[in-house]
Amino acid sequence: MSELNLNIEPMQFKNIVVGVDESKQGYFALANAIHQAHEDDAKLIIASVLEMGDLSTIDALHLDVIKEKRAEVEANLAKYKAYAESKGITNVTTIFADGAKAGEALLQEVVPKVDADLIIVGAHSRDGFWDSLGSQAAYIARHAKISSMVARSSK
Repeated sequence: MSELNLNIEPMQFKNIVVGVDESKQGYFALANAIHQAHEDDAKLIIASVLEMGDLSTIDALHLDVIKEKRAEVEANLAKYKAYAESKGITNVTTIFADGAKAGEALLQEVVPKVDADLIIVGAHSRDGFWDSLGSQAAYIARHAKISSMVARSSK
């Protein structure tokens, strides 16, 4: 058996993406991302995804409905950014994405665009408005080419 070498420095992250939605698990992911960004003095990128597949066919054809949903997502992103700043994070931005699946949009669009080296999402989001990010947590954990964290609330 080879000798165990535990002389390894933990990674210090520079660009952390957190996928948020309107759910307890999404909020828990945000809290963990804020903690990690503070710990590493990293840039925090708060991302939300509007899953087009979640819209009914009728809604998807109405531009007003899409604009309304997008405005709601953007208002929530502004709220999350203000919260992160109130917790001492000075380098924080938001990004909005849309796609068929939240996990794919985060990994294929958001992560490369912001040069992320860590992605954090909630474990599940059954209570969320979009019911999307957490349902994609397993996909993200399996397919991310960067470090990933699935944050789970113990309560």
